[in-house]
Amino acid sequence: MTVRNIAAASILRAALAAAAALLAAWIAIHLWNAGSGRPAAADVSSQFDPNAPRYPAGLPDEHAFVKAAENERLKLLVDRATAHFQLVDKRTGKLWRSYPDPADWANEKAPASWKNQLASPISIEYVNADNYKSASVASGLADNQGYLDHFRLTEDGFAVTFAFPKSQFKIPVEVALREDYVETTIRDEGIVEGELSLLSAKLYPLFGAHASDGQEGYLLLPDGEGALIRFQPERVMKQLVYNESVYGPDGSFYYEDRGRQKISMPVYGLRSGDQGFVAIISEGEAYANVFAAPAGSFGVENWVTTEWQYRKRFYQTVSRSTGAGFFTYGAEKYLADRRTTRYYPLLGEDSGYVGMANVYRRYLMEEKGVKPTAPAGKDIPLVLDIVGADIEKGLLFDNYLRATTTEEAGKIVKDVYDLGIRNISVNYMGWQQDGYSSHGGYFPVDARIGGNEGMKKFVEFAHSLRIPVYLTANYSINTNGKDGFWWRRDGLRNLAGSVLEPAGSPDRKDAKLVSPRFYEKVVRSDLSDYRKLNVDGILFEDGIGEQASTDYNSRYAVSRSEAVETQRRILAAAKDALGAVRLKNPNFYALDSIDYVHRLTSDYSYDVFVTEEVPFAEIVLHGLRPYSLEWSNLRDEWQPEFLRGIEYGAYPAYVLSGDDASDMRRAYSLWYYSLKAGDWMERIAEEYRKSNEALAEVQSRFITGHRSLAPGVKETTYGDDYRVIVNYNKREFRRGGVVVPAEDFVVVRGRGSGS
Repeated sequence: MTVRNIAAASILRAALAAAAALLAAWIAIHLWNAGSGRPAAADVSSQFDPNAPRYPAGLPDEHAFVKAAENERLKLLVDRATAHFQLVDKRTGKLWRSYPDPADWANEKAPASWKNQLASPISIEYVNADNYKSASVASGLADNQGYLDHFRLTEDGFAVTFAFPKSQFKIPVEVALREDYVETTIRDEGIVEGELSLLSAKLYPLFGAHASDGQEGYLLLPDGEGALIRFQPERVMKQLVYNESVYGPDGSFYYEDRGRQKISMPVYGLRSGDQGFVAIISEGEAYANVFAAPAGSFGVENWVTTEWQYRKRFYQTVSRSTGAGFFTYGAEKYLADRRTTRYYPLLGEDSGYVGMANVYRRYLMEEKGVKPTAPAGKDIPLVLDIVGADIEKGLLFDNYLRATTTEEAGKIVKDVYDLGIRNISVNYMGWQQDGYSSHGGYFPVDARIGGNEGMKKFVEFAHSLRIPVYLTANYSINTNGKDGFWWRRDGLRNLAGSVLEPAGSPDRKDAKLVSPRFYEKVVRSDLSDYRKLNVDGILFEDGIGEQASTDYNSRYAVSRSEAVETQRRILAAAKDALGAVRLKNPNFYALDSIDYVHRLTSDYSYDVFVTEEVPFAEIVLHGLRPYSLEWSNLRDEWQPEFLRGIEYGAYPAYVLSGDDASDMRRAYSLWYYSLKAGDWMERIAEEYRKSNEALAEVQSRFITGHRSLAPGVKETTYGDDYRVIVNYNKREFRRGGVVVPAEDFVVVRGRGSGS
């Protein structure tokens, strides 16, 4: 056959394959639309009143508000014509509006359709899901010929149903005044939906919004540890917004991986001048996004809100061999009993991000059962992660890379103890069969590092020095089919029916994500084996407590909120059985069950509109739970990141191996270069001494202040008589008799020293 004929044949085969994929997609779409996956749309037209007064465009009349509820501190006013509200601080007369400030509205240059959305008490997004090519539509009440249905005052506020006749949606809403906050709620059971599919809703999105002109302020995002978008009159790339899912992306749906830090806290805030608010998404948060729009992106005001999710896109494959398919939306929407956001009004110094963190900490303590953990000793804790083993890809079979036997682990612990460090705890990782990257059938402990007997002896030795030992585990992945796992039956499935694989090494083609209800059974079964080793607890990482996804496996199906509750049950069971649980960089729904937060993120997503990072998560946690940041011996920049740990009130942690460890650079997961314990003893001693000097006295104290004293100089305050000042600069810092050497810190004790 000639070259030309070969080329022609190749083109023909490609064309046939493309045609087959298109035909399969057409068939799949029509089967989907015909009822195989999507029920027939309900006729709801009779539920809308064609004679109801249409929702007015523009802002409400400021003089038309009447009292809806009142307590000793706050008053809630409502406009019956628009269902907008005002929250008034009775002590100062300060006002928070649920709509744009009239003073800013005169300068609003957004198109009319956007102005109608900005002025609307609710904004929705919807789509014709029967047509996979259909684009989504965003709308407020005025543009949708909307009206208020069944508005009524209640004992503590008001209730109303927002009607969208044009798109045939009804959404019932309640607004209630509490002791020190106002809360807004959507009641999902009352939602009416016609032929179109509701994707999302923003309820009172411009609550507390402010323009940038003439006002200093910022938006607080729960991005990673925390980030600020400071008000700017002129902003480049104005169209950019922040929109991320609380508790991170749901793996069962499409997500464009942009390398973002996840949201682990359902909280956000806004400060303008000496006034602000912090919002806590208190119910239904598994189905919430945080949406932030700096001034210029959508209107002249800076605003941040909860975007309630009802459906997400997913990729419906029609050919496993080619990957052909199409994006669409599920027939059934996510349902929650209540979708509630609380808005706490803040004034003066309390309106900053530290005041916001104090409110959220109090909420965790009083309503989520997160009681402060007492320090384990007068000195700060030091966490040692000891690597047992990992594996690397071999020609035919994976190669086992031994790093630390249980006997060598005992020597590491003894060497660190002999440095004079007494408050030590150990997380033993890679102890399971075939090492750290192997998941499934964890027990018995791999004989090549000492087996069960070796681990028992190590734990007994550590306990003789009053050192607790935790075993690291990840039950959300299975790589070997053990524990009775069969991926076709027990794997986590997305809405398209595909079993999901974890992100990570492309060489691990045997790795599958596990259905939450399956791994719950496995963990409960394994707890007796942990007890037999006499370990003090489990460090769960990269799954339980950190990631939550909807499971469409018909055998184990759970919603995202049910996946969260499954994980909470697992953590509670492990704590009851063993006494303690630790988590790596957890979502905050898990805080009440754990005793230590390991490797908390100390970073943010580096969006161009973000002005700076702030230690919001650390301010919330300090005094509640001890925490460490990234392993000290894996820092990119040693001194700046050491100082960051001091500034953030974090405790040191190291990942170590025996001195005779195999070369781990080619391991599937632990490809780190410098783990050998003997190389780090001097550094551990020095870092621990300095960290203990700064933080030992304030282990149980809350952080009450955090600020910049100058570029590169940060101050963290505990109580009102203890300050830690960190100088990141290459020259010393002087102020008010305080001298901080270059690239160092000082502790300042005594009341009245915060000037």
